[in-house]
Amino acid sequence: MAGIRLSRRRIGAVVAVAAVATTAGSAPPRIPWSDPSGYALDCLAVGAAANAPGRADGPGLELFRQAAEDLGPLTVRRSFDPRLPSSFDSSSAAVDADVGVHSFVSWKPPHGDHRGAAAGEYDEAIRAWARGVPRTGVFATAFHEPENDMTGPEFVALQRHLYRVVKEANPTIRWGPVYMAYWWDPAQPGHWIGAPEDWWPGSDHADFVALDWYGRDPAPMTESGSFTTWYRFAEPFGLPLFITEYGQYLRPAGAPSDPAKEQARADAIRRDAAWIARHPRISMWIYWQGGDHVGDWRMLDERSQGAWREVAESGCPASSAPGRATAVVGGAD
Repeated sequence: MAGIRLSRRRIGAVVAVAAVATTAGSAPPRIPWSDPSGYALDCLAVGAAANAPGRADGPGLELFRQAAEDLGPLTVRRSFDPRLPSSFDSSSAAVDADVGVHSFVSWKPPHGDHRGAAAGEYDEAIRAWARGVPRTGVFATAFHEPENDMTGPEFVALQRHLYRVVKEANPTIRWGPVYMAYWWDPAQPGHWIGAPEDWWPGSDHADFVALDWYGRDPAPMTESGSFTTWYRFAEPFGLPLFITEYGQYLRPAGAPSDPAKEQARADAIRRDAAWIARHPRISMWIYWQGGDHVGDWRMLDERSQGAWREVAESGCPASSAPGRATAVVGGAD
C-alpha cells in the first residue's frame, strides 16, 4: 500500500475491520479498538517521556508535569519498568490516569529472560499484571529495542507468545513491537538487522508498529535512512505506526548548549511534523525529554519548545484523555 494516503478517520476504520477478522493458525481472534475518541487512530497522540540526568520522575510526575508545561498539551506518557511489575498499581505508569494522560508502558521479563518468557515460564505473572491494567486503552510492549539483545526469530517467538497471553487476560491492552532505529539503516552494515521480515511477529500478533529514533546532531527523522527503511517495511501492514521515543540534539554532559543546534532542532521538528501531517499512518509521537551522564536531550530553549508545542496543539484533544482529571496537563486553564 505504499504511496496510498488515508485520512486518520479512514485508518481507524481499517484497523477496526482488520481487528475483527479471524486468522488462521494459533493466533487469537483480533480485538477491535473500541476507544470512542479515536485516540491514536483519528488523531496524532503527542506526548513525552520525562527524566533528568541522575533522576527518574517521582510519584507525582513532577518532571512530566514540567515537560507538559514547556511542551504541551501532552496526552500520552512513556514509562519504563526494568522488570515485569507485580501489578499495574506498582508500576511506573500507576498515576498516569490521575493526571489525565494515556499510558505507553514498557517492561522486561524477570531477569531479562526473553527465552523463558517465550516458553511460558512467567505466564501467571504476566496475566496478573495484565488483569490489573485499567481498561482505558493502555499501550504496552515488552523488550523494546530488542535488536541489542536477541535474534529476530527469538523476538518473534517472544512477541507472539506475549501477545496471546496479554490479550487473553485483558483484550483492551494495545500491544506491539518497538524497534530501535539504530539498527534499521542498510547504509550502516556494522549495525544493520539484515532482514527486517525476520523481526516481524505478524499483523495477527500486533496492534501497532513502533520505532525509537534519535539524532545526536539535529536533522529531520523522516529524511533518515533508518526511518525510511522502517516506514517502508511497516506501512503496508495497515497498522497504526508510532514514534515512541524521539530525540533531537544530544548536548554533551557539562557542555553549554549550542544555539545553532537548538535552531536546527526546531527546524527538524517542523519538517518532521509537516511530513507526518501528510502521512497520517503515523499516529503517535513521543519526545524523549530526558538525559543521563552522557548528555541531555531535553528541549530547554524556547525555539525547540515552541516547535514541539505546535505539534502538541495539532494533536489529539484533551477530551480524549482517560482518568479522573478534567484536563490534560499543560493544556489551557
